[in-house]
Amino acid sequence: MKPLTYRVNSSRIPVFIGDSDSPMMSQLRSAQRAAVVVDSNVAALYGSMMDEINSIDGSVITLFHASEENKSLDKVEELLTLFLERNIRRDSVLFAIGGGITGDLAGFVAAVFQRGIEYVHVPTTLLAMVDSSIGGKVGVNHSVGKNMIGAFHQPNSIVVNTGFLETLPKEELICGLGEIVKYAVLSGEAFFDFLEKNHVRLLNKERKSLQKIVRMSVETKKRYVEKDPRESGVRAHLNLGHTIGHAVEAATGYNAFKHGEAVLIGLVAEAHIAMHMKLLRASSFERILKMVRRIARQRDEKVPLEDTLGRFIYDKKMKAGKVRFVLPTGIGKVVLRDDVTTNSVVDAMRFVAADGMISLT
Repeated sequence: MKPLTYRVNSSRIPVFIGDSDSPMMSQLRSAQRAAVVVDSNVAALYGSMMDEINSIDGSVITLFHASEENKSLDKVEELLTLFLERNIRRDSVLFAIGGGITGDLAGFVAAVFQRGIEYVHVPTTLLAMVDSSIGGKVGVNHSVGKNMIGAFHQPNSIVVNTGFLETLPKEELICGLGEIVKYAVLSGEAFFDFLEKNHVRLLNKERKSLQKIVRMSVETKKRYVEKDPRESGVRAHLNLGHTIGHAVEAATGYNAFKHGEAVLIGLVAEAHIAMHMKLLRASSFERILKMVRRIARQRDEKVPLEDTLGRFIYDKKMKAGKVRFVLPTGIGKVVLRDDVTTNSVVDAMRFVAADGMISLT
């Protein structure tokens, strides 16, 4: 399986994309001692994989219940204590097997354990395959905001086995497609056109289409990561849909919407803002809206408007006291703006509510 690679400084990080666990197993066997953090749902579904991992000498396995509530400093301390007690060393390798929550938490543990150990990311959800596993951003949540505590810690490798997607629930598939729609808007016509033509195949989990869209997404993200490893410039464009999306997640306690669903809400709202600021043509807005409608579920989850607006002050993109929005100006074009008014946000949220994606309170 020939990997894609992305470069960060002097490091080359391979990304294996296929339908096999062999790259992970070979790395597990070659590790002198391995700490393995596995999403408990994945462990229950893939017993033969777990048996094979258990058969490898020197592996310390812990199951992790992947929830936003568990993506916390308390859970980090729990894992650090376990690894210290089980003699995980600085030359050990941590393997994170699960979705984005598992990868973010375990990657953060790898970043801080004895000042940093190597880790291998094995994403098992579409969202993690196309987004959170790529680029080295790891961390946990705080009560005032998502991913507020974290680090940049690049994995040794990323092993994407699209076979895991066969058991992925539909709402998790939609979650991943939310980030993929974002990539399509960022990347341009070729990507967006492929998504328009193949969204039904993707929703039906057609493997070749899934592998292609994963590869296209990884290639898109790697271009940003290579240009801006620590998100000090152009990598901020990857937050398209996230300023409002993250605020909606935080205002609803991180349990009303999947992350990708919140990104779809944010993407429509931010495109609406761009259109009313005359940055985006109405025809492009309609195209984005139609794509989101094909992917998103109709929801009536209650979103408190005032609380959502209040969450913007905790946005990591804030600069000089102003919230910076990533706004689309066309398919394949975005701009950072810090002059978005509260009224524009309110109007956009009301549009999203009228379209049936949320219910405002």
